[in-house]
Amino acid sequence: MSLRLLGPLAVSVDGAARPLPGRKAQAVLVYLARRPGEEVARETLCGLLWGDSDEAQARASLRQALVGLRKCLGAAAGAALEAGAGAVRLAGASVDCAAFEAAGRAGDRAGLDAAEALCRGDLWEGAGPVAPEFDRWLEAERAALRALLAAALTRRMRLEQADGAQEALIATATRLLALDPLQENVHRRLMQAYAAQGRHDAALRQFELLRQVLADDLGVEPEPVTVDLMREIRRARQAGAQAMPAAEPEPSPRPVSVPRRPSVAVLPFEVLSDDREASYFGEGVAEDITIELSRGGETMVVAPRSARRAAGEGVPLAEIGRRLGVRFCLTGTVRAAGDRVRVAAHLIRAADEAELWAERYDRDLSDIFAIQTDIARTVSGTVVGRIHSADAPGSGAAAPGGLAAYDLVLRGISRMHSYTEAGFAEAEESFAQAVRAEPDYGRPHGLLALTRLYLRWYYRMDSDVEDILPLAQRAVALDGGDAKSQCALGMVQLLRRRHARAGNAFETAVRLNRNDDLILTEYARYLMYCDRGEEGIRRVREAMRLNPYHPNWYWNIYGRCLHVLGRYDEAIAAFEHVEPRGFWVDAYMAACHAMQGRGDEAARLCGLVMKARPDFTLERFGAIFPHENPATRAAFYETLRAAGLP
Repeated sequence: MSLRLLGPLAVSVDGAARPLPGRKAQAVLVYLARRPGEEVARETLCGLLWGDSDEAQARASLRQALVGLRKCLGAAAGAALEAGAGAVRLAGASVDCAAFEAAGRAGDRAGLDAAEALCRGDLWEGAGPVAPEFDRWLEAERAALRALLAAALTRRMRLEQADGAQEALIATATRLLALDPLQENVHRRLMQAYAAQGRHDAALRQFELLRQVLADDLGVEPEPVTVDLMREIRRARQAGAQAMPAAEPEPSPRPVSVPRRPSVAVLPFEVLSDDREASYFGEGVAEDITIELSRGGETMVVAPRSARRAAGEGVPLAEIGRRLGVRFCLTGTVRAAGDRVRVAAHLIRAADEAELWAERYDRDLSDIFAIQTDIARTVSGTVVGRIHSADAPGSGAAAPGGLAAYDLVLRGISRMHSYTEAGFAEAEESFAQAVRAEPDYGRPHGLLALTRLYLRWYYRMDSDVEDILPLAQRAVALDGGDAKSQCALGMVQLLRRRHARAGNAFETAVRLNRNDDLILTEYARYLMYCDRGEEGIRRVREAMRLNPYHPNWYWNIYGRCLHVLGRYDEAIAAFEHVEPRGFWVDAYMAACHAMQGRGDEAARLCGLVMKARPDFTLERFGAIFPHENPATRAAFYETLRAAGLP
């Protein structure tokens, strides 16, 4: 059985084309084919494609889609489509995407040729909207495949430039620019190739095209090196030169991934106060605006931690934009006097530091949430190109009755960002005070549940969270729209081994705020425990892109996914990023080294584990891992035993 996913969808069995099933059945096939051989939970497929239906109706719709797929596959369905009570798997299919990815990463000429031949178009080209969650997944998959194609084409272009194959280089560069017309270095290489052929007018037209694209999309001029090249080509044309010498290959610039959709970094708002301890308030205001901007999903918003770190380095906004890969920065100030607060906000285009919009808000302190919502709506409208309705119901977190609880929440979040046991303990106390001060304020309930879970699970090797469950449930009951509360509930349900309920909570959290890097990383952890390690890896990568200055414990989750997948050397490389390393990371590294036959290194790491935790035992350590599949848990446990841990 062969599946063609690149370009229009096509299915063939024994060389004969098969009629396609209905649209959602095709979507199920595409999703399964991107995970060949992996079991995909029925809940996942239901959530992706029938998220608006109740559970019974969604499951019935999935069964009907599987009936359509069996009809499509005919006699091959029995061997290829495995549909169990809890999961579905596609096996034994030849999928062009998998071959394309393998060829594209090979790097040699034969691999590049094969990759280009396989890439007939976008993933499931021509597919219209299917369901919101599936459509987002499909676009992310398409973007990943386009990135791989762009990398392959870039390698080919360098080879062609080194060979002096100008005509081939022109064809490759033109294809690259069709993928992303903002690659200025590719425009330069195309200009150089035209000039080397004596086609000066074509080179100058290319420059004008670049200038127009940059002006329309980014509002900037070409780089000085590009302008210098244009002038050199113009002089050559005026001098009547037939051709310019082919340029030496340019050194590869450090890639900066600027998304095509609007992107913004919300920098900490400066607190105009003599109280330097109040800096957390400016950070908290920025973080809440970040959350509001993230809700719609139309704007890519960099994680607050990265924005804080970049702002703290004192570099110009243009440099912050380059470092974080965003087009816009939002800055501002907060000044409080008595029971009044003044918030000033400025939207800056990073490339040239031009101010696009500014506004000042004078409100009662009790209206701080309304201020944040107003700023977020206006910025979103400015960036995306539409203005939200001024009287639309607020989508922010439920505001507290007074400022005291909010102040405690911001203090707690500030302490959480240390990612240390002492920091979590201080955060726990702040959130507990906030809950006592405002019992009906949902956010501190969720953050308190999250903090207590981290303290217990990470530092005490205790996965008994039954007493935390009511707190997480209360948080969601008070404010079901708070993504962190949904994440806390998901983590509690995961540790209770209620995997389906955990999945529902995590997927809700991601829907509410797909720009929250912490939520994406915890979702990746859940996916790893559900034998969906490859998907977990993709989620961690997404989190790291959103937060370039992410906590390095994200590498721990990345390594855990690789460890469970049996990719031990890759896992070790990931774990080595974690600093300072907890004893658990040394345990994982010892297991991976043991599985690769490096017993001496495994023994050394086991010694570090026992020095840090003399009470360590495999029985106690292994009990905290909530794997859904007992066989996966047993295999993971055996890697730890192979390292010699007691």
